[in-house]
Amino acid sequence: MNRVSAHVRSLVRTAVVCSVAGVVLASCATSTVTKSPRVSGLPAISISVPLSSVACTTDNSCVALGTSNLDVSPTSVGEYRSANGRWSPLTVPSADTSTYIQASSCWSSGCLFVGSQSNADLVWRYSATTHTISVATAPTGASGVEAISCYGSSACAILDSAKTNPRFLVTENGGATWSPVGSIGVPSQDSVTSLACTSHLKCIASFLNASNGIVVYVTADGGTTWTARTGLSTVTWSALTSLNCARTECVGLAKLSFGWRIMRTLNLGKKWSKVASLRGSILTLACTTLERCVVGA
Repeated sequence: MNRVSAHVRSLVRTAVVCSVAGVVLASCATSTVTKSPRVSGLPAISISVPLSSVACTTDNSCVALGTSNLDVSPTSVGEYRSANGRWSPLTVPSADTSTYIQASSCWSSGCLFVGSQSNADLVWRYSATTHTISVATAPTGASGVEAISCYGSSACAILDSAKTNPRFLVTENGGATWSPVGSIGVPSQDSVTSLACTSHLKCIASFLNASNGIVVYVTADGGTTWTARTGLSTVTWSALTSLNCARTECVGLAKLSFGWRIMRTLNLGKKWSKVASLRGSILTLACTTLERCVVGA
């Protein structure tokens, strides 16, 4: 088992400080600019299987997973953060070379990781109580889950890839069953980049359009109807991922022509402002609150 370590650098703008590591096992908090101490972890049994998806419950328990499409063993790995702050290996479900973790979201005692496997939807459930990962029920009829947002205890919404356009589905029991609500109605060539719901009624979703710009849609009726946010600076962004929201306030990762930024909106996507500029290629952001987050490269 390979052991790696990475320097963690704190980035702060306004009220948010984000610590960044090669594989993200750090946190965000309100403070002055400081350089965090060296951290160590066990990111993978095999160096070819990096931890690429990070999630944190609202009770501050974090988990990181990774899968690989290379024909090597193992093809899935994971770690969880224990109460003493150390990261420990996590037993994860077996995966083949088609398995891919796309996104994750949490509530107080658990998380759902979603993606694709064998050209179908994939849903894994993490229990912060037992520190275990189990295979949850995945919706049928699509080729993979593109985005997920949990807005209550075991209550989550997803966007998956159907033949025509993305489907919007919800679960109230942590992925045991799913109820279809409808589709957003975006052009078929647009691809989902992120989804965040603050309740069973209010959600915001971002898409990469055919012109390689970001478009944002919102719903206030649980996904029955969606409205596009027009005339915004997001059309010049090439990515908007990892949206985390509370009420009408959200933070997310945006890729601009000159690099990645943490961006914030106070009005569910009407206007955006910069929180911090980030160095390198950032893959994911997860928050326990909008002031306490982890980011990973």
